[in-house]
Amino acid sequence: MNLKTIVLSLCVASSISVTRAESKFTPSENKHDIRLSVSDGTPLTITEIFGGALSDGLLGSKRTDEKMIGVFGLGYRYNINRFRVGGDLGFALQKDKLTLSGQNTPAVQERKLNFMILPTAEFIYLKRNLVELYGSASAGVNLCRESEKALNDEGKEAASKNASLSTTFAYQINPIAVRVGNDRVGGFVEAGFGTKGFVTAGISVGF
Repeated sequence: MNLKTIVLSLCVASSISVTRAESKFTPSENKHDIRLSVSDGTPLTITEIFGGALSDGLLGSKRTDEKMIGVFGLGYRYNINRFRVGGDLGFALQKDKLTLSGQNTPAVQERKLNFMILPTAEFIYLKRNLVELYGSASAGVNLCRESEKALNDEGKEAASKNASLSTTFAYQINPIAVRVGNDRVGGFVEAGFGTKGFVTAGISVGF
């Protein structure tokens, strides 16, 4: 059983436990919430792999040393009873090395910096003691800056001299999310799908 399956199972189990408990909701005394998070970033990785494979198939090149740690996020929420509104900023850096057709060593290092801007809304299903169950939805843009760096003489001819910037639609839907903690400090896990990935975990600070 992989990590994503375990986290999703914990989310579902927590939601069942809270649902069985007596429903009680007490609005937070804090209006503001700051969040730090990390997401798996799987969709970005898959898109890069398929896009690179198509390009390599046409050009006869090969990509190696593909790296991406995940999507790091900074968010803000404003509490309105059962609702929270705000936004998330996401950052993800992707790197790989490109070996040109007929060559044996990488000639170009490719670098993609993703910057996501996601207005977000949340609805709190249940809140009891230290456990809170909620869902969220986000929609915005992903700004991707692509640049290339030559690694040898062949790469100097092939590498693009100028960085390019592209804009694509970005979204995130997390129907199941669990936060554990008091109104000031807590940890959360969100499960869903979207540009950031399938699982997001982090900490939140209210004030």
